[in-house]
Amino acid sequence: MKIPAVPPIGHVVAYEYLWASQAGERQDGAKTYPAALVMASQIEDGTVITYALGISHKAPTEDERALEVPPKLARWLGLDGKPMWIYTDQLNVFAWPGPDLRPADHLSDRPSAKGTCVIGELPFDWYEAVKEHLVESRKLGILKAQKRTA
Repeated sequence: MKIPAVPPIGHVVAYEYLWASQAGERQDGAKTYPAALVMASQIEDGTVITYALGISHKAPTEDERALEVPPKLARWLGLDGKPMWIYTDQLNVFAWPGPDLRPADHLSDRPSAKGTCVIGELPFDWYEAVKEHLVESRKLGILKAQKRTA
């Protein structure tokens, strides 16, 4: 599986996402989910720390913050036709590339997903809306980070 040398920020990847609700029970994700890479930063030793938001078919509860993925965008990414949400009140933090990236063609039928972990790029305006929602969650003090690998 081809993995980009640097995290493709603003793209969706196939990733073994660890949800906040599972973090006390396990250290690895239960299954592979689409995950949006929202930012990355390089620390002193050269490690690139990456921040990912999970995308799930599970609708958010009243206590959770998420944006519904527009059906047209889900289709463009080659994901299934079921409703899905990108959660902006929790994220996974990991050293790129990390052991939890998975083949994108397990989740997407896009030809470009074959042989890589990258599903596809989010439209700029939607990516910006997701980042704004994430910043609001942080300001509200409800953002939970699951540290994976470093």
